Amino acid sequence: MHFSINNKIFNHIANSPNFIFKNEISFMSRKYNHFALGFIIPKSLGAASLRNLFKRRCRAVLQHLNSNNHLPSFGVVIKPKTININYHNINKSIRLWFDSIVENPS
Repeated sequence: MHFSINNKIFNHIANSPNFIFKNEISFMSRKYNHFALGFIIPKSLGAASLRNLFKRRCRAVLQHLNSNNHLPSFGVVIKPKTININYHNINKSIRLWFDSIVENPS
């Protein structure tokens, strides 16, 4: 499963995103021709190992969602307020975001 995005896709998402804030995590999303995932995690939030742990946890949740039902054709950029978020809370936030885009796919 390859979700990463390049600058072109990032700019496409950032130009007119649906902005949703769920439990300390911001989601910018926009319809795209396939599912794409990006992150904005400043160095000021913590060490590289902690930032990478946050990204791995997010990818694991999305991979689990993808195994149950196919992810919609959206590009999403995830930006946390803090990286000290456990897996359970990341899972909850991503599922809330996912439910909101499934209900309102604008």
